[in-house]
Amino acid sequence: MSSDAERRPDPDALLKQTARREARGSLRVFLGAAPGVGKTYTMLCAARERASAGDDVVIGIAESHGRVQTEALCEGLPRLPLAQLTHHGRTFEEFDLDAALARHPRILLVDELAHRNIPGSRHSRRYQDIEELLDAGIDVWTTVNVQHIESLNDAVARITSVRMRETVPDALLERARDISLVDLTPDELLERLRQGKVYVPEQARAAMDGYFSEPNLNALRELALQTMAERVDSDVRDAMGASAKPGPWPVRPHLLVALSGGSEDAALIRAAHRLAERRRATWRAVYVDRGHDAPERRLATEQAFALVSRLGGEARRLYGQDRLQELLDYARQHNVTTLMVGRSRPSGWRFWRRPLARRLLTSGGVFDLVVVAEAERRPRWYPRHRPFHVSFPASAIAFGSTLAFLGLALSVENWLSLADLSLLFLGAVLVSAALAGTGAAMLSALLGFLAFNFFFTEPRLTLVMVEQDQLLTVVFFLAVAVTVGQLAGRGRRRLLALRESRDQTHRLLEYVQALSVATDYESVRQVGLKTLERWLNVPVAFLQRTPGANGVQVSQAEPASVLLSDTALHAAGWSWQHAKPSGKGTDTLSGQGWRLVPLVERGAVLGVIALALEQRDTTLSLEEEALLTTLLSQLAMALVRTRLVEDLGAARLSEENERLRSALLASVSHDLRTPLSSIIGSASTLRELEAQLTDTDRHELLDGILGESERLNRYIQNLLDMTRLGHGTLKIERDWVALDDLLAAAVKRLGAQLEGLELVRHWPHDLPLLYVHPALIEQALVNILDNAVRFSPKKGRLNITAGVQDEWLWIRIIDQGPGIPAERREEVFDMFFTGGEGDRGRHGSGLGLAICRGMVGAHGGQIRALPSPTGEGTCIEVRLPIEPNDMEGSDG
Repeated sequence: MSSDAERRPDPDALLKQTARREARGSLRVFLGAAPGVGKTYTMLCAARERASAGDDVVIGIAESHGRVQTEALCEGLPRLPLAQLTHHGRTFEEFDLDAALARHPRILLVDELAHRNIPGSRHSRRYQDIEELLDAGIDVWTTVNVQHIESLNDAVARITSVRMRETVPDALLERARDISLVDLTPDELLERLRQGKVYVPEQARAAMDGYFSEPNLNALRELALQTMAERVDSDVRDAMGASAKPGPWPVRPHLLVALSGGSEDAALIRAAHRLAERRRATWRAVYVDRGHDAPERRLATEQAFALVSRLGGEARRLYGQDRLQELLDYARQHNVTTLMVGRSRPSGWRFWRRPLARRLLTSGGVFDLVVVAEAERRPRWYPRHRPFHVSFPASAIAFGSTLAFLGLALSVENWLSLADLSLLFLGAVLVSAALAGTGAAMLSALLGFLAFNFFFTEPRLTLVMVEQDQLLTVVFFLAVAVTVGQLAGRGRRRLLALRESRDQTHRLLEYVQALSVATDYESVRQVGLKTLERWLNVPVAFLQRTPGANGVQVSQAEPASVLLSDTALHAAGWSWQHAKPSGKGTDTLSGQGWRLVPLVERGAVLGVIALALEQRDTTLSLEEEALLTTLLSQLAMALVRTRLVEDLGAARLSEENERLRSALLASVSHDLRTPLSSIIGSASTLRELEAQLTDTDRHELLDGILGESERLNRYIQNLLDMTRLGHGTLKIERDWVALDDLLAAAVKRLGAQLEGLELVRHWPHDLPLLYVHPALIEQALVNILDNAVRFSPKKGRLNITAGVQDEWLWIRIIDQGPGIPAERREEVFDMFFTGGEGDRGRHGSGLGLAICRGMVGAHGGQIRALPSPTGEGTCIEVRLPIEPNDMEGSDG
């Protein structure tokens, strides 16, 4: 790589810096380790400085928590009024987003980034308000504690034993143009707590005994410093990369370990871990994969990566042909300050190659180079076999292609020169490389060299060459053939890798699609097990925890005949308890032939997958291990999704049942108490004042008792009918009955309730008889009329009309009440719908029309609310089917 290319600006860094500069509104965050360190105070001090410089600074919301010094800093700065929101009967003050957008200041102060808004606000979280302000082009200053950062939630929970529910996405902090750290030592913060400057004394004592202990504060302070250091390091990397300044930039130490894939990698990794601990540096380990590693080297690399992960490092596999250049490029891109390699020496048969450490020294890198000695001295290695191994099918292809092109060369020998004939043998090399790889190409190049020399150079049919120009032609052919074979073989390997990657991506896509359409837990589990069995070609079982001696048992297996041994069940129990794989191919209980892999999602074990790897002839390759990890992670997420859907459905059902139960209890408490109170009052008056009452007064009290008793009876009947309808135990015992009789019975039952109202009936005298359950239809009419009476004004009018249309008999009851809005005409038939008043209104519990729909529907009829023909009030229409055998009219 040239020096000009090395000094070219980093496109990613330029893009990141441009995005921050061109953002419509910028974000500044004041970060603290814990409440009480002075974030709001520091923000207000900075805001006053900017306001004194002439900037338009406005306080959107500043939480002083009663601190006098903080309130004093707010004086003199413009302040937006807070919005008044009501929730559960209480009034709360909340940040007014609309007022801030309308005011549109240059800088807006919005305290407490992680705050959860009162229900009823536009957004549920305050950081969403801030995102909208930033998109509107307003610069926002805000505060947040380190425990509210989403990526640190688990770490904070482990430190303090308190899980923060109000978290802020890391993406928002990455969007911030500036982050200012507000720091305070634990002793100073505890002293502020004792003085009551953070919480009131009672809360302060409880805080110091729990969350605000000195070890917790030290750990949180370290998290805050670490977060700030990572941000500064990222800013330095972006700034230097955008300005094309060559790294590394020694702001924060970064250690890179170059793995070789050999046995010395373990010692190298442990040495890197010790050095990183001493320097407090971040460290990574990389391995350059050139695409032709043997299975033993791949296994050693995976073991090295596992060791890196256990020691807290980050492992990365790079792909390329030039190990030196790949390491240099990676070190430059990631601001590596120290590169660590193992001491190596060239192989006995490749003595001309310099060791990697020496080549790194002469590469001109500006990082420190650390060379680690081997843990034990290795014997010098010499090749025992050929430099490359060619299988029998590849050898056959090489021989066949060479013979074919030899025949072609002999047939066209008279028309082509010696140099042109050599090009034909290059065709054999290309064919061998395309069909069988680099080894076959090298063999074909050697065979072509011998055949070309034997058949076409003078003297012919010997390997002796006497002419100098022919010698140069043959040597040049061999060099070109070897080069072309290497390039063609490398191209074939890349093509095969691309095909394998494409096939794997396609299979993963099919797998994810199959999981996404699976709707329940059992379907997802079946898809996962069948896919694993098909791809790995081994029996697979799903284990779940159940009471028993072993703690787990097979709940599903494909095929069903799969049985696990006691040793495998013991390994499964260990995997469940420790949330780590065990069995074949792992470091735990590897003596038995099953591999047990727990499905872990958010720290919870969903089950254990058992794989019968003992039935495979070979161990899992690196690609198969990666594929297995991907499949199991997708399966775990799909199982969690189905569990969440089931839990959500159960929660919704429970919520609905609770709502109905509460509504029923509230309704019963009102509609039973009102008539009972009236009955008790009238009866008490009769008993205590009987001698003083006139006959008229006694009759009125008795009529009241009778009327309220009938009302109570109707309500209880409604409850019983609704229960019978809901359980399907209501029997329809039909009989022929006239509409006049049904309506007369309903009016008689209502009795005194209809007094003061004008009842107008209008229908033809030849209406057909109805084949219905008389008592049910009568009860339905009673409920409709009772509903109309409740909403009708005094001295109002009720119109009852009826008629026949097609094979339906319709009945319309029209009142002069307030009417029903068009969008709510369907809701009036829902249980407990009372127009928004509930049990506090005077219009009942909302069961009457719901029961009517059930009763009419049981007869195959319909009921609906229509607009009143007169433009006022409500029209309830009942449509009942006319039986085909009913050919007679009513008798009167």
